Amino acid sequence: MTNSITPSTYVRSLGYGLMRQLADFIDPQEGWKKLAADITDSSGVKRYNQMQIR
Repeated sequence: MTNSITPSTYVRSLGYGLMRQLADFIDPQEGWKKLAADITDSSGVKRYNQMQIR
């Protein structure tokens, strides 16, 4: 990926290597659920609710 990564970078925009590193980082003990629960939109409202994260 030639662009720098910022807080507004979409995961789908990451290259394979970075995507793999991210997956390895958040996989233990379902860490992706904790990450998804912390994602907010521009107004600060949670992007995903508990039903969506299940």
